[in-house]
Amino acid sequence: MALQKGVKEGIITVVDHHPESLKPVRAIGCQTTTMDAITFLRANQIKPDDWIVPAIPLHVAFGWLRAVIKSDSQFKEITVPGSIGSQIPNPVWGDNGRVYTSIATFRCPDDCPEPNNICTITQKPRPQRLWKTLANLHLPGFKSVCIVSHQMAPGVGGYQYKALQQSRQVIQGDSGKFLLSTACKCHGVINAFTITK
Repeated sequence: MALQKGVKEGIITVVDHHPESLKPVRAIGCQTTTMDAITFLRANQIKPDDWIVPAIPLHVAFGWLRAVIKSDSQFKEITVPGSIGSQIPNPVWGDNGRVYTSIATFRCPDDCPEPNNICTITQKPRPQRLWKTLANLHLPGFKSVCIVSHQMAPGVGGYQYKALQQSRQVIQGDSGKFLLSTACKCHGVINAFTITK
């Protein structure tokens, strides 16, 4: 709802592979598509300036990149090295070797407006902008690419499709070990993989 109120022009399309989940958003005027999110991103004519708002328990940027690169390269998902823990705040290891990171040591409000320089809860300056930290990770043998999630409405972050395309261009033109992150100022997710030509 908050995102829809903020959209002056354009169309919001909500994608979910569960038809029942789409009924409430259809009722408020959003377009809907019953499909897997990664399949949708690959199969549809999305314009570079279109915005993507990942709202599923999946690293969407990584899933998309794996799907588009795997067709013409040797792509292998690997575990994010444990040594990354000394470079990121509050790491939490997830499934498939993925790592989550957050500046916060508490649960943030669902409708956080992400003020520019201070934390909504502590009212103190952030110790870092997490997307910048992840873009500049230095792990021996790894190249780091970070997609920045921008605040679109309170508690809602996203990135333009061209950010995915740019990450693909950087990674696909190379080989070796990579870290792919998506992060806003406070929270992020990291996957690791290798590409061989």
